[in-house]
Amino acid sequence: MNKLLVALYDTQGYMRSLADYFGRKNFLLDSRLFTKLESLNEFLKDKQPDVLLLGEDVDRTGVKYLDRARHLVIMSEGNGVAESGETCPLIFKYQSAEKILQEIFQILEEGEGSSSVTVTKTGGQTEFIGIFRPYGAPVPLQRLLPEVRDRRQSILVDLGLFGEERDGMEVVGEAESSGMSEVIFYLKQHSEKLAVKLRRMITQCDGMDYLGSVEDFRDLYTFCREDVDRLLSLFAHETGYERVVFDVGFLTDSSLYLLYCCDRIYIPRAQSRWEEQRRAALERLLVREGLEEVIDNIQYV
Repeated sequence: MNKLLVALYDTQGYMRSLADYFGRKNFLLDSRLFTKLESLNEFLKDKQPDVLLLGEDVDRTGVKYLDRARHLVIMSEGNGVAESGETCPLIFKYQSAEKILQEIFQILEEGEGSSSVTVTKTGGQTEFIGIFRPYGAPVPLQRLLPEVRDRRQSILVDLGLFGEERDGMEVVGEAESSGMSEVIFYLKQHSEKLAVKLRRMITQCDGMDYLGSVEDFRDLYTFCREDVDRLLSLFAHETGYERVVFDVGFLTDSSLYLLYCCDRIYIPRAQSRWEEQRRAALERLLVREGLEEVIDNIQYV
């Protein structure tokens, strides 16, 4: 997903730690701190930040190209600004950086119109890849996807039941959400702001963006074909991902449908007679369900 561009204009020196937090704690943010009005104006001339944070002390008449900021947010010391008729969203500046970031996400979610918060569209060029492990044993993603070298435009979606630790892979960051449980909830609500909500749900895993598994395994049983269609449409048309990797943990009607929608499917090569029997049983199931096309897309690695 494309990074959220946040510009901060600080005349009193209190935003430096906030900018440091944005850069250190959240890889989805690209923050730019300005202490000189001339530098800010030059930046706004060429860039269009998603959020521009200003102190309530700033004389906005001197800020050129102010309308290029999709969202103007004022860092306030209290209620005085609101009482004076301020129409821009206010954030209380004397609170933790984490809380300020949460409020920024909330402002984006509540913003009018989806065009102001939708990330770059891919024009239908998103590739969907499925991973399925019918033998149960975990296999490192590096083995299953050896050709995925540039992972910056990829996301791994965990559709496992129990959210187990990923074998041999380091998950970086802590998402402020319930992973796929929250995604499934919003899909069923037909939320128009889900692309924005995804920003706070995502961490990183092995150099890829990572959307964690469900908090309650029963949520996956409610995941239906219509939800799959909405999720694929979201990734294809409202995010900048070139590749979406679904790690399917178990088979239901909806997960079979998801595998059917994938361009490629990776399955570990059978290493024993028992695993070979499981592989054959899977292919028989796909034939019975009329999903021979899925078999054609499977690559055993």
